[in-house]
Amino acid sequence: MNSSTSSRFLPWNVWLLALIQPFVLSVGAMNVFLGGIIGTQLTDNNEWVTLPVTALIVGVSAFIFPSAKIQQHIGRKHAFTLAALLSAFFALLAGYSIEQSSFFGYVISCFLLGTQLSFVGQYRFAAIESCQHNHQHPSAISVVLLGGISAAIVGPELLNIGHYLPLFTNEFSNAYIALAVIELIGATLLWTFMKPLEINNDLQSNVISRPLTTIFRQKMLWLALASGITAYAVMAFLMTATPLAMQHHGHDIQSAKWVIQSHVLAMYLPSLFTAVLIRYVGLYRLITIGSLIMLTCIGMGLMGHTLHNYWLSLVLLGIGWNFMFICGTTLLAQTYRAGERFKVQAINDFSITAFQASGSLGAGFVLFSKGWEWMLLVSILPVSVLLLANFMMKKQQN
Repeated sequence: MNSSTSSRFLPWNVWLLALIQPFVLSVGAMNVFLGGIIGTQLTDNNEWVTLPVTALIVGVSAFIFPSAKIQQHIGRKHAFTLAALLSAFFALLAGYSIEQSSFFGYVISCFLLGTQLSFVGQYRFAAIESCQHNHQHPSAISVVLLGGISAAIVGPELLNIGHYLPLFTNEFSNAYIALAVIELIGATLLWTFMKPLEINNDLQSNVISRPLTTIFRQKMLWLALASGITAYAVMAFLMTATPLAMQHHGHDIQSAKWVIQSHVLAMYLPSLFTAVLIRYVGLYRLITIGSLIMLTCIGMGLMGHTLHNYWLSLVLLGIGWNFMFICGTTLLAQTYRAGERFKVQAINDFSITAFQASGSLGAGFVLFSKGWEWMLLVSILPVSVLLLANFMMKKQQN
């Protein structure tokens, strides 16, 4: 098969990493859906009920650099498999903590699950490194993120699946038993079918690794960071509070589940065509479109507290996140050489998860002290700043 033909087809690892998502990524969707609700059962302090969700994100952030080092030393395949195995154990610990009504134990378990979720965040970079041609990168990122659709469905559904695994008396505990089972399945699939990465580095990239001060002089790198950080921070801020806000305004848990599932689907479903949009619209224009969609999400949320308002607002939030995050990741891949990839990727993901954690923790405080409307109004600022930075960058490129 010649290079022009092979360039049209994505490598095996890209498809595998997409198919593995429901087994290793469901913890994120499940924790967003259940974390705050479980928190209300385990603590009487309303301002801390979103702490389990925040702990998961802090765990991701805290382990970004160690996970990058581990992957660098033992390889992506072994690292991903080990992370899935540990996630299964930590899921069991979370279930036991809930059964024992231990808020502290549950928060620690969520933190530990987050440390392993940091490896899943690197799947998109593993997909990029599996490609032989740069023009395949947007498609590879989109395909891997597209796998999140199944995680969006499976994650919240673990509450119902757990009913068939009645190891504990608490239904939330059994949901984490179900999570442990699918994590074990994910580890088995990774170990059996993932191909070790063989990265084609040019000689100059192997010899010369620039200092971070030089790398960070690139304006494109700052825009890539800003796009990813804004996407995740605003998304976490609003998504974490949504189930709690819905409960406060009279909506039941099944309605909240449907809204969160729809939101996570909206985060990943646009990946079917995001790569095509990047090709024809361009990265800068798509960041603008994503930002405007997020502002529309805020406007819809301010219009009322009906189920329709919450649903449409969260769907728009997911679509905006997809455009901004994929564009940010694609831009980032253009700013580093092969020998610099681990440190730049780690800094990027650490920055994103640090702001994401701040957003999810702040969600509880702002929601219960100021209300849902204030949360929406506060979210306008970071999106507007990104719009301005993107406009200035696009103007300089022209």
